[in-house]
Amino acid sequence: MGHQLIGMIPNTAPWRKVVGLIAGDADVATVAGATSVAARQGLELAGNDNGLRHTFWLLTQVTLAARSDNFADSLRYCGVDVPLMPSVLDIAVGLNCAVDRHLLETRGRTDIGEMAQLAGAECLTAIRNDRAGSLFGTTAAEVQRAVRSCSTKAGFSSLAYDFFSRFTQRYLNYHLSRELPNHVGPEQRFVTPSEHTEFVGQLRAHCREVALIVRVFAGDWYSKANYEGGISPRKASGFVSAALNKIRAELQIRGA
Repeated sequence: MGHQLIGMIPNTAPWRKVVGLIAGDADVATVAGATSVAARQGLELAGNDNGLRHTFWLLTQVTLAARSDNFADSLRYCGVDVPLMPSVLDIAVGLNCAVDRHLLETRGRTDIGEMAQLAGAECLTAIRNDRAGSLFGTTAAEVQRAVRSCSTKAGFSSLAYDFFSRFTQRYLNYHLSRELPNHVGPEQRFVTPSEHTEFVGQLRAHCREVALIVRVFAGDWYSKANYEGGISPRKASGFVSAALNKIRAELQIRGA
């Protein structure tokens, strides 16, 4: 799974501004803000992307399934196929497969959806590192406890924050990766490849700062939506749209 970028970024005024900022040694926040403006239409459409919405909804269902006495059965009930005693990696793979099936049925596969799938799998893998210890030697009970810790108000705030920060970084890099390599070399913005790598790392850190705006309200939404009849795909879609609107605004504010 993945995408390939072919050709250069569009030759429009907003994108020419991005190129000029990169060449002119502008900082990460400025470049990211200008990129979000140039790619505004795509980020607005992302709120309605089938793959992104379904991935986020499945993340909510995975966390709620961890509250069940039978974790594996509850995961399978929401479409995430896992073995009897799943590892975090099993859950991540099951989530990706569930999204794949959904997009095959709805014919809704896009690059944005693939970015969301990768971000969702990375979030679940991070749970393993943060809460469930190493990949090897972790019991099924420990895995369930680790995932269940994300089903609290604070826990889901952290999970949603991680997901949207990873998605935002992938979205911006999706566009910038077409142009950044053109600025590596003598008398260029990035004299060495390591300077280019450092910039990409700064972009990742910037996206985590930007996504803090989602963390503020994700936990409240999760608790309220689940209490009021459960978290439906429609409710999850509404949250995704609101979160992306806040992220887009935050990118532009910080860029200014």
